[in-house]
Amino acid sequence: MTDDLPFAPLPVRRVETSPHLGPPPPDRWPATVPAVAQLLGDGLDLGPATVLVGENGTGKSTLVEAIAMAFGLNAEGGSTGAMHRTFTSESTLHDHLSCRRGPGAPRWGFFLRAETMHSFYTYLDEVGMG
Repeated sequence: MTDDLPFAPLPVRRVETSPHLGPPPPDRWPATVPAVAQLLGDGLDLGPATVLVGENGTGKSTLVEAIAMAFGLNAEGGSTGAMHRTFTSESTLHDHLSCRRGPGAPRWGFFLRAETMHSFYTYLDEVGMG
């Protein structure tokens, strides 16, 4: 993978197990989830667009949430400055991950979650701003 792409540097080029904390126990959730076990074992190289596919329950959402949180984003969605919480449902997997950033890439980001946007638009409708 090269960083000489015709657009801005990738915010995150690779996600891997943190060299400081190491992986979570392999016999406990979320390390028992197939996609998580794969990431913890091999890491994940990211490109300009990365697509995760798989059956329900294989860990796609768990991975995306953990990567977002390891990058410094809120698991519920929003920008790097938005740290609101309506409920805690995410794992501590993000503590065990390290994001390798692209050279010169900004540290700002945005995690777009369908559930969060739906809740936001519902709220706007309820307060008469929708």
